[in-house]
Amino acid sequence: MSWMMGAGLGFLRGGPLGAIVVGAVQHFISKAMKKKLEASLPGLANRQIFIASLVALVARVGIEKGPLSPREISVIRRFFTKNLDYASDDLSFVSDIAQQVQKARPDLMPIVEDYKKSSNNLYLSLALALAYQITMVGNGLNSQTQKIINQLADYLGLSYDAHDQVRRKYSLEALKTPYTILEIKSSASNEEIKKAYRKMASRFHPDRAGHDGGSPETAHLKFLEIQGAYQELERMREID
Repeated sequence: MSWMMGAGLGFLRGGPLGAIVVGAVQHFISKAMKKKLEASLPGLANRQIFIASLVALVARVGIEKGPLSPREISVIRRFFTKNLDYASDDLSFVSDIAQQVQKARPDLMPIVEDYKKSSNNLYLSLALALAYQITMVGNGLNSQTQKIINQLADYLGLSYDAHDQVRRKYSLEALKTPYTILEIKSSASNEEIKKAYRKMASRFHPDRAGHDGGSPETAHLKFLEIQGAYQELERMREID
């Protein structure tokens, strides 16, 4: 579906969300709205798509644990009223887009792609922070929602360190990453990564479980975790 004469949301094009966003766009384009966005979020490539995709991606993360509650939708609305100085009467589009996201359950990646393009790759941590806020309503942050948040951070292109900076704002424990599993810093060289892997693989090899008095199953799980961490870093860092 074409959107605003050729400017389009890839994840909406041809889909059930298109009509909602086309209707909601009228809320985005007043001169007053543009001035507020320019002052609060300078550098956007497309303000309308930025706002629509931000609402959609936060809603998509939020529905991972079930239908959005009024409290969860209020997280999104509060961002617009507190951060961007929107009036409450301007925010009917938030509920409209959130409802359609719940019905369609679109893939997260194309939403993020539209967000990144419309933002000129700015404000990436902002999207992640809002995703954490919506999942933390009612203690909703669990392994399932953490998984989709990790996907979001990956699609946004955020480093583990940048992700952890957001987590620290909410007093969350450090993210478990391939680096933390291998007990090294993200600034470690490839050679340091190889050395750490060999050390950890030797230390936690299942053959040592009997000698150390540990459970064989626990030892195998830990060893697989270490192998997985190194394989992920091999892929990310193109380690020979």
